[in-house]
Amino acid sequence: MRGLVTRCVAIAVAGWLAAAPAWGHSFPPVRTIVVQVEHGELALLVGYKPASGDATNIILARVAGQPRGQQLAAMRDVMAAFAMQPLAVTLDGKPLQPTSIRAKLGTEPSGGRPIVVLLVTYALPAGSELAVSTREPRTTRISWVDRDSCRVDLAHAPTQARWLEGVASLLLSLRPTLGGTACATSRSDWLESLPH
Repeated sequence: MRGLVTRCVAIAVAGWLAAAPAWGHSFPPVRTIVVQVEHGELALLVGYKPASGDATNIILARVAGQPRGQQLAAMRDVMAAFAMQPLAVTLDGKPLQPTSIRAKLGTEPSGGRPIVVLLVTYALPAGSELAVSTREPRTTRISWVDRDSCRVDLAHAPTQARWLEGVASLLLSLRPTLGGTACATSRSDWLESLPH
């Protein structure tokens, strides 16, 4: 079974290295972030697809140099690092450190570029301003939801479950204590509420 996985990874890496954008087209990187505020925790769902051409080839070259049995884990780690590299999550200007990171790999439907989806969680202590920032706003879109946490001051927050494109930061004012009356009203699954 291990040999089959290694063979599949080697075939996928070889395919990615051999695949070139058709007719000289190039595509920019895509980073999608969904921020979910919970009672004592913050969850980020981060999707990332590198730019076509050299950017994808750099990632694949880093993986190709790894021993066969480690290529899948190396691809996951390299893609996760590229996905998170331009992002900063702060509370009152102080960086928050992830408490967990889970990653899943895939490829775009044409099989050309690798894709990673991360679930990154953070403890969310008391504070007044939460910021999720990117150094690459042109290729990043951000959305957010309050998962009935009563932490976000909804009167001063951007609309939930709407994509914000080309913005460098999502700033959310937080209430100083847990609880309150201005909770999100929808209890449906937050993924269903996101625009398609």
